[in-house]
Amino acid sequence: MGRTEAAIKVGGAWMSGQYPQVQTQTRPATSKPVVPAKAGTAQQVDRRARLVLRRLDPWSVLKFSLLFYSCLMLIGLLVLAVLWFVLTQMGFFDTISSFADKFTLTVQFSAGQVFRWYVLVGVFGVVLWSVVTVLLTLLFNLVNDVTGGIEVVLAERERRPPVR
Repeated sequence: MGRTEAAIKVGGAWMSGQYPQVQTQTRPATSKPVVPAKAGTAQQVDRRARLVLRRLDPWSVLKFSLLFYSCLMLIGLLVLAVLWFVLTQMGFFDTISSFADKFTLTVQFSAGQVFRWYVLVGVFGVVLWSVVTVLLTLLFNLVNDVTGGIEVVLAERERRPPVR
């Protein structure tokens, strides 16, 4: 697969450099021989593009993973809040506290403390998993330098207008 010089517009500024050349192939939708279409019928054609994924930018992966894991933490916080509300309305925590009182144990369930710990552990998890994701990205880039990348084939079925 060859490379070509190209200029692209990124963030309002034109950048030029070497970019992989995309090869497209047009094939009929079926494996049958191509038969001329009858007048008034549409012909289906597959367009395929072969691309090679060679490198992921670690900075972009870090930004994406921080946002992604933060969203997961917020979703988990919402689930915890709903679960806490349901268990409180069912009297679950009162039942546990009264059961512990029979054994002269003091058990308290403070919502503020539980949510504070969840957020603390969640922020730690966001940072930890973001760092792990960036390290795996660096490993991915090293492996791709050796193997030449991952080939991806994009396909699109195109309906051509009827032949008249």
